[in-house]
Amino acid sequence: MRRAFVVAVVLFVAALPACRPRPAAPLPTPPPLATARPALAPPTLPAAAATSPLATALPSEVTPATATPFYTGPLSPPCGVSLAALPDDLAPVTQRALDASVAAALRDQVPAAAWPAVQRLIAAPGTVGLVAFQVGREAEGIYWNADAPMPLASVAKVITLVAYVEAVAAGELQPLEPVPLAELERYYLPGFDLGAHRRALNELRQNGDILSPDSNPSVLLQDVPWMMIRHSSNAAADYLQQRLGQARIEVTARELGLTEATAPCSFLGQFLMMANHTRGQANDRAVLAAYLEDAAGYGRDLALLADAYAADATFRAAETAWRERNRRPAIDTQRYFAARLAPRGTAAGYAALMARLAQNGLSNPDSSYQARRYLEWPNQFAANQELFSNVGYKNGALPGVLTTVYYAYRWNDLAPVVVALFYRDLPQDTYRTWRFDLPHDELARWLLSDPAAIPALAAALR
Repeated sequence: MRRAFVVAVVLFVAALPACRPRPAAPLPTPPPLATARPALAPPTLPAAAATSPLATALPSEVTPATATPFYTGPLSPPCGVSLAALPDDLAPVTQRALDASVAAALRDQVPAAAWPAVQRLIAAPGTVGLVAFQVGREAEGIYWNADAPMPLASVAKVITLVAYVEAVAAGELQPLEPVPLAELERYYLPGFDLGAHRRALNELRQNGDILSPDSNPSVLLQDVPWMMIRHSSNAAADYLQQRLGQARIEVTARELGLTEATAPCSFLGQFLMMANHTRGQANDRAVLAAYLEDAAGYGRDLALLADAYAADATFRAAETAWRERNRRPAIDTQRYFAARLAPRGTAAGYAALMARLAQNGLSNPDSSYQARRYLEWPNQFAANQELFSNVGYKNGALPGVLTTVYYAYRWNDLAPVVVALFYRDLPQDTYRTWRFDLPHDELARWLLSDPAAIPALAAALR
């Protein structure tokens, strides 16, 4: 039963060694349970849709490139157009420990499967961000390191989803446009998503959703955000981010109230920054450390590497061959990147975003509904249907980092419950174990489903 709650969790990790107030008006009626993925009407493609998706892309943001040792094509804007490219590590965090008697009493209330996640909060309080509340009862909620920026990993894909559905609602993108798989493959870095991209494509094939499979295999644009949310395909996320533009992604984050966050950078660029074939020295960590004093250079070089891989077949082939021969980046380098340079956000910010999405709070009813259809793919499972009328979800992971955000409507309850739970600096053995045992998701499940859970944990933490 537990696995059905968060089935097929796809983690954003390299495969190496291994709160808005309640509105005055009544809340909109939640949509019916979603299927395994959003299923729209069979396509009737307009004539224009047969062209390359690049021909119908949003206005280009690229500028001419200056000469570089490995790439001289057009450049995208750097990561960090209107948001900070790198985090500020000066944000205070809570370091107080729970009284032993309080912790013992809490042990009797928390489900056994979730207890390791609570133990970690007790043992390393400054490494956990948790916000949980029911809309309308925010004063009774949990706010643990609520405003401390934490690494997000794939949770940042929720921003890209919102930007996509808003662009579709505005008529700027056509969901029934075919996207050649060759276009998506330009953003795919083999071995660095634990098979997420391939699993997404396999499911599309099994469902008969690959267009022209024998000649020019394509998927519909509406399937790309499904790949990004359901399977957490980094290639799908980066394709959408390139179509929408870095500036628009950052503006979307700001409009959603995520002003304390750092800029969502492309996942391809992040992995290439950890290590790549153009970097002669093997001390990748030293190179990354130098960027801490050069945020502008970090944002620029990250975008440059992503552009080179996506646009230059020679660069892409060289990088793929190099990765087949090398075991860089080392796990310590990945952990350093995750802890110091990866995009961040706060539990408070993402809890407010999930509450907004749960209440259909985007710019118009259609974009709100479409965002929820993608996020609510877990509604298909019987274990969830027993507890909730609707549940929306996104997770993420990097070495040492596990993140998860939820909203859920319990049956016969008109107000959603929201949980944003971020862990950082997990010991590597703990991280590896949690990727499969999912105690952090079990903690979120308890907080979402048991009306007594949030008050109990809030009281203990106070």
